[in-house]
Amino acid sequence: MSRFLVLLFFLGLSQQLQAQQNVQFVDPQNNPIEGVVIISYLGKEYGPSDASGYIRNLAPEVGSMVQVFKEGYYIKVLELDWQTPPSEDIILRLQPNDISLEEITVSAKRIPFTDTLRVLDFDFQDTMLLVLGYDYLVVSGPDLKAYWTLENLQEFERLERDVRGNLFLLSEDSANQVLLRSNYIYFYPAVSIDQYQTYIEPLAAEMGTALVLRNNRPEQMPLPISPMRPGNQGKSMSFPPYHNQGVELYIYRQGEEPKPFYFSVDTASLLLAHDAFMDAFNIAASMERFYDQYGVWQHEKLFDMDQAQKIYRMYYAKPLPVPIFQQGPEYWLFDRFTDVIVVFDAQGHEKDRFPFNIDEDFHSPLIIQDYRTGKLYALKEKRGMIYLHPFAGRQILPGSKVSLFAKETKVWQGRVYYIDEYNFLKLQS
Repeated sequence: MSRFLVLLFFLGLSQQLQAQQNVQFVDPQNNPIEGVVIISYLGKEYGPSDASGYIRNLAPEVGSMVQVFKEGYYIKVLELDWQTPPSEDIILRLQPNDISLEEITVSAKRIPFTDTLRVLDFDFQDTMLLVLGYDYLVVSGPDLKAYWTLENLQEFERLERDVRGNLFLLSEDSANQVLLRSNYIYFYPAVSIDQYQTYIEPLAAEMGTALVLRNNRPEQMPLPISPMRPGNQGKSMSFPPYHNQGVELYIYRQGEEPKPFYFSVDTASLLLAHDAFMDAFNIAASMERFYDQYGVWQHEKLFDMDQAQKIYRMYYAKPLPVPIFQQGPEYWLFDRFTDVIVVFDAQGHEKDRFPFNIDEDFHSPLIIQDYRTGKLYALKEKRGMIYLHPFAGRQILPGSKVSLFAKETKVWQGRVYYIDEYNFLKLQS
């Protein structure tokens, strides 16, 4: 018996050793980084890394989602892969959070990046333009003459700008705020995508010291599959959460409790979504009753369930933007669900509303604003051609052509910037 226990002990020890993993941290030039700390989501710290950049013998108890911290480098939120064979070290590359632009070799000054760089996204900060490409980040002036380039080692996928003008680079699992200056770029500590969507993305407007935030809490409508029934067939039939078609805004005034600010629902889409959900609900309920009575799963009805899910998602899938823009002392809210523009004063109190038909020709985003002059433009699409319609007071004027299939259209001091159908960045006066 004692030999058996000793054998079990060594087998358990062997499995524990096999599960342990070594992680090495390097900079963009593959030099080891000493002093890196891993912080688990339970708040425990592991490390720091040694002179070779290693934190050795990590066990799965660390968890999969962790933050990596080292002073001078931006915090990285990542998911460790514990399925990697123990014989293979996990190598993680960290990006310095401030980079002296004078130390970067600028090749883009000789070759126009607009002719060579495939662009994912771009946006302005003050007089500097940040361009996110598949392989490089480029900072240029409004004339598209590059100041410097930097490899997209963190695999950023898109660029977002909040209503305060802050820029965020988003990767698959994290978001980094970016600050551009003439000689430096700063990457602020990263937050997870969930944190970004919860605390940063809902900000809809800033009215003096008051903030207007959107309710991004999803509505969940689970199908009637009993968790107590034997088997697990029903677990795959639940709907993921989806947001209502409409908008619910709250205002946070300094020193006051948050209050409802604006509420609107797309009644037609909501009724269609409800009908589609009830169709799926009835199919699932009949399948469950049949299984409970006969112990047989009706696979032929899975096709009907799939069709009902698709219809439900079509009318219920994601929140549609309801933009708010400042126009002098006023704030205009474009309600696409009731086809009106709602006017608020500087304190966030409704003053007026007037009709504004947001038809199917409106392109995403509905309205854009010149970052320098504050002038508003509506984007419309006809047969793939994008048109830019300027506002004159409360009237929209005839539009001018931008380009065929133009994407990410933005205006800066009367000049139009967009990504063309081949994913190149273009400028049009």
